[in-house]
Amino acid sequence: MYDEVPMQASHDDLELLRLKKLKTAMGLIPNEDKEILILKYQDFKSIKDLMELHNAGESAIKMRLKRAKEKLLGVYNLVYC
Repeated sequence: MYDEVPMQASHDDLELLRLKKLKTAMGLIPNEDKEILILKYQDFKSIKDLMELHNAGESAIKMRLKRAKEKLLGVYNLVYC
């Protein structure tokens, strides 16, 4: 029993766990924040693309992204830290 080596989590296992946690946290933020984060970081939309999609200026888009990231980080830390 004591001579058994405990299984260690691989880097991929840890990355999957982080992704599951992130997905859970994404589900807890408002849809408009989730949408802009997904468009920017999953769909790789540029700031210019987001400006056109949201009919907003560059500074407004950057501020929306900043606030959405802050909300996501806040929820993530609240749930997992």
